[in-house]
Amino acid sequence: MTKVIGFGLIGAAVTVIIYSILGFPKIEMSLWPLFPLALFIFFTIENLMKKDYKSSLISALIGLMIANAIYDLLPIPTETLIVAAILVGLGLDFLLPNHDNEKNKH
Repeated sequence: MTKVIGFGLIGAAVTVIIYSILGFPKIEMSLWPLFPLALFIFFTIENLMKKDYKSSLISALIGLMIANAIYDLLPIPTETLIVAAILVGLGLDFLLPNHDNEKNKH
């Protein structure tokens, strides 16, 4: 997995250099908030591969909160997303069993 991240960062560096050489038009939005957003997307996909749906959903909701706070994607405030994330996390905790606790019982 670290090789994928390494190749991704090298690819991003090459893309930045190519864009600066070719003089593409400037992007009118801030790109720095995309880095933590990409990190939470990575965590979401990684947890989905591990079939840890609760962690995956929480990571996706945190990424959505960051994107909504900065880019105003949804017409609802971030506080509503925080409450929804807590409720979804608690709901999934009741619906999906925790396999670690079941192994310790036996």
